[in-house]
This record gives sequence, C-alpha cells and structure tokens, in this order.
Amino acid sequence: MIQSSEATPAGPRRIQVFDTVLLDIVPETHDTVTLVLDPGSHPRDYIAGQFVSIDPAQFRELKQQIAYFEKVKGRREPVRAYSMASTPDEPYLAITVKEEEFVDGSTEYPPLLSPLLVHGLEKGRTITVKGYSGYYHLPPDVMEQTDHVVHVVAGSGVVPNFAMAKWAVRHLPGLKQTFVYSNKTWADVIFARQLAELEQASGGRLRVLHCLTREPAVPQESPCARLGRINAEIIAEAIPDPETCLVFACGTAITRWDRKAARARGEEPKPRFLETVKALLEERGVPRNRIHTEAY
Repeated sequence: MIQSSEATPAGPRRIQVFDTVLLDIVPETHDTVTLVLDPGSHPRDYIAGQFVSIDPAQFRELKQQIAYFEKVKGRREPVRAYSMASTPDEPYLAITVKEEEFVDGSTEYPPLLSPLLVHGLEKGRTITVKGYSGYYHLPPDVMEQTDHVVHVVAGSGVVPNFAMAKWAVRHLPGLKQTFVYSNKTWADVIFARQLAELEQASGGRLRVLHCLTREPAVPQESPCARLGRINAEIIAEAIPDPETCLVFACGTAITRWDRKAARARGEEPKPRFLETVKALLEERGVPRNRIHTEAY
C-alpha cells in the first residue's frame, strides 16, 4: 500500500522485524486468501488499518526471479506491504493478499510475491514481517471529530477498512458507519460473509452497500446491491452529512507506470478508482481535510 499524505498521523511507534508462524490459510475468493499469523510473544500494539511489510528475499522459491528482476531493474527488490485484516484485540495477525494481475501493458513487470503468498505456502511456514506501520486508520479522537465514518473501497482495498469497521463496531458504540464497496462481480467480493455478519451484529450502526460493475443482475446473496460503478447518487446516499463525516477511501490509483505508458501514447493517464472517488467527494462537498486515502 502507498500511504497518503491526507491520512491522520499516529503517535510515535517502534517498528520492528519479527518472525511469525503461518497458522492457517483462509480462502476468500478465487485469487485472494487470508494468512493467519502467530507473532508469538511479539506485542500486538498496532492500530486497526495498519500494515506489515514482507521482504520477498526471505523466500528461497523466489531466488531466481529476484535475481532476474534486480538485474533488469538495476535495483534491489523492495519489501511489499500488506494491510492487516485483524484488529489488536484478536489473538493472531491476519493479512489478506490478492494475487496481482498481469495483463499485457497493465504493469511494467509481473507480480513477484503475491502469487507465492496466495498459492505457494503451507501451514507452519515461518514468515518474517516488519511492522507495524501506516497512518491510514481511525484517529484516536474520532468520536470528537464525527459520529459518522464512511468507507469507500474497491477490491482488496477493503482490507484495512474492514479492520477499522470491526474495531469500531466492537469498541465505539456511538459511531455510525457506511461501507460502500465496489467489485466486478459478487464472486470477487472479499469478506462478503464477514461484512454481512458484522452489519447484522452492529444493531444498525453499520450499513454495507455493494456496487458490482460487471454483474448482469443483482445477486441473490445481496439483493440491495447496486449494478454499476460508484457514482454521485450513491455517494450522496452514503453521505447525507458531507460537512461532518470522515471518509476513508482505499483502492487503485494512477501509478508511475500508468503515467509512463500514457506519455508513450501521447495521452493523459485515465483516472482510476481513487481519482474518481476524490472527484465525487469534492462534488458532494466533503472537505479535503476530512478525506483519508490509501492507494495500492
């Protein structure tokens, strides 16, 4: 995840490298899993919405690919950041990983680490992580700032917001939440069951609104889902109070590669999810200082 300057900073926290043991691999969709990690005695002193980083160099299976990529790129392969789906009051860490797509021209290089994490690991594996990091989370004084948090997410951008929503339902009884979640099809929805259960358990304090861009009809599993992209009408429905709510938006944004490819075609890069959502929020009248974003 790329951290946004619009997010509210947390207090100083010590970031450490520590070992975890892979306890479970939970399938979420055809290309997404949740890895349940036991950090042993390492403190779970993170904030819901933060992430851990994983260095691909620790995996022997990737040695040859890493050597090739580093030769081609002329630099060391960086660590990858994965948002935690877990909250600090849960016994284990959980990161949810979606296998990145490599469609011709969509990215500069094929994915390195996510295919292994999704398809190539077995329980009992030791995974070294670095954490905890990230400014994308509910502020400590959220109840002083608002009584309504709006989540606007797409695809795997749901992960940090799911953690925030869980935490708020459990620990912030005075906070109302609206969760607007965009996917291509119902089969692509990560945490579909968990979100429905959380909504039911919230006693009306959480509303989940699914938007499906490539479904021919509303699925039986979510009869209130909307067909099509998130638009001004849906944003207006989710945000009746644009001056006072806090918005947390997470999804794809224009990348360096998008800009490079667009220049080669003599074009401007096309807006992606976050650029589109920001424009809709501005149109709705949400102040910029009340919008927090994270891109992947």
